[in-house]
Amino acid sequence: MRRPLHRSFSALLVSSFLLVGSASLVGCEDPKSIEWQVKHLTDANPLERQKAVAGIENAYRNADQSGDEKKKKEFRDTAIEALAKAYTSDVLKDSSKDRKRILDILSQANDKRAKPAFVHAIKNYKPGDNDDEARSATRAILKNKADYAGDEELGKALVIGLKAVKFQNRVSGELGAMFGDGLSSIKPKGVAMELMAILTTPNDGLDTIPNKELTGKQAIAAQVLGEIGDKSIVPQLIDLMFDLGSRMAKRKDPTTGEDVEMGSPLTSAIAQIIGGSLSKIGEPVIDPLMPYVKDDETNPKVKETKEKFKKYISPGGSGSANFYVMMATTVVVNVGLPKVSQEVAGIVKDPKTKDSDRKALIGLMVSLPADPTVIEALKQGFTNSKENKLKTDIVASASRMMEKELAPWLIGIGGDKKNSEDLRTAALGSALWLSPKADLAGIKKGWEELKLLDKPDPLWRAMEPTEKECDPTKLTGKDKDNCQEHPEKKKPDGKSALYVMWNDVTPKYSEEFTIVDTMVGKCDQDAKCYFGEFQSAVKEVDKQGFTKVTKDGTRAGIRMQKAIWMLAIFGGEDDMVELVKFMPSISSPAGRSFVQMCIDKNLHNGSVKVADAIQKLVKSEREKGSETANREAAQLEPIATKLRARAAAGKK
Repeated sequence: MRRPLHRSFSALLVSSFLLVGSASLVGCEDPKSIEWQVKHLTDANPLERQKAVAGIENAYRNADQSGDEKKKKEFRDTAIEALAKAYTSDVLKDSSKDRKRILDILSQANDKRAKPAFVHAIKNYKPGDNDDEARSATRAILKNKADYAGDEELGKALVIGLKAVKFQNRVSGELGAMFGDGLSSIKPKGVAMELMAILTTPNDGLDTIPNKELTGKQAIAAQVLGEIGDKSIVPQLIDLMFDLGSRMAKRKDPTTGEDVEMGSPLTSAIAQIIGGSLSKIGEPVIDPLMPYVKDDETNPKVKETKEKFKKYISPGGSGSANFYVMMATTVVVNVGLPKVSQEVAGIVKDPKTKDSDRKALIGLMVSLPADPTVIEALKQGFTNSKENKLKTDIVASASRMMEKELAPWLIGIGGDKKNSEDLRTAALGSALWLSPKADLAGIKKGWEELKLLDKPDPLWRAMEPTEKECDPTKLTGKDKDNCQEHPEKKKPDGKSALYVMWNDVTPKYSEEFTIVDTMVGKCDQDAKCYFGEFQSAVKEVDKQGFTKVTKDGTRAGIRMQKAIWMLAIFGGEDDMVELVKFMPSISSPAGRSFVQMCIDKNLHNGSVKVADAIQKLVKSEREKGSETANREAAQLEPIATKLRARAAAGKK
């Protein structure tokens, strides 16, 4: 017969069962486990919730610092969706510290499943309340823009966030710019109409706080629309550009105190940004803008716009009733596609075109890459022009094309004794910058025939102060003209200007030719050699600063100009990338302008590589907090847009 279990043994079994069961239960409810932490992220008990958030913070940090991709993935798979859900939960509405800690994790995790939290943070943005959270969310979007490309939900959230921005608050204003960058990065086409609604909100251009707030939002909306590139809104954008560009506003003249009416700086700025956005949209803007470029008054739209600008005075105070022509021309030039040159070339070389119309279009044409169509039109336009002054302007502007094929043509005009001295001089002066080694002798011969070699070139006029004091009231003629204020010195009283004699140090044509000839003899067709010469010359030009012109600086200016022209002619894509990198080192406006021309003219067929280098430079300058970052962006980004457009057109 089986004996019953001893009571004490039975009790032992029961207690053992309970111990095992309770241990198992503790494992499920262990506050140190990520499962418990995920479960308690939205706990009604704030102490439990904070314990959960702190635990997940630690788990994220450990996984991130481990360098183990498997551990990182395990963390993301376990926690990201729960964190995003917790962030959007009403339970955390008043727990700003917990919310911020959660979003900090989500914004660094680089996981698309965090999106609901980003949408929530940006949609519910309140200036001065959750700035840090909205900033973290937007940074995450920017960092992972490829994951969110075209995302409509994020796009709408960013527009809502933009509408809430207060630009009078510096922190909020910076966030507004970030919202714009976020939209530009992911390019959600579905928000175009919402952005247009912001852009078309009435703005009378008056200098008021509400208008400034509106202008800030409109500026960002206009910029983003260019990045989205919706060609269906081109007609509305063109109308808006001219409407806002023509807007006049009353303000007090600081010199007289009287009320004056002139172009509103607020609306003019938006119009300029719209113009840049139209350029980014590219080819679809060319056809509707060409009637404005041609100032075709038979076009009803042009006629209507002309009436708007009839009494226009720019914000700077100068009158310009045909300012709309310049606005349209700037846009199509910045598009930079061959289609523009084809449109313009036909008009320029048409014998029936009036010289007054041809003159305006020549300026547009020489700003375009020098393809065979443009070169032929320039030559034919010269032949068909009746006015000597226009012919002179054409050959003088030909150097801007940075095309060596034009050098023999210009030298031929310069050597033709039937032409006026002004025309010949202008043609040879233009050819000097375009000519490779083989063509330089023709320029020297032309200058010899014009008896210019021993004369100073007025293009490089330079005066240097001496130490010899003078009194202009006691002098006459040339001596009086050369007795001028010293730029840096005063009389002993420290107040009165010190007058000294100035020496004319303008280089003669012969010296100018020698500088150019020596450089070309050294470098010939070596782009890297010319780049080195340009860098060296820029340093010398920059030494003389903006207010004084020195003998050495003037000679360096000649070297700088010839070097960059030859770099544009003989350089390649990699040379242009290096030139982009060098641009922040240049102070002189002329040097910077030459670089922009070189990059634009050298790359006839565009270049994504150089455009990317520009984008990288601008981003780097902004991240460093460079004071010149906006200048780099304003000068180089339109070129990047053209380079991308040309490259895309070449693939079609």
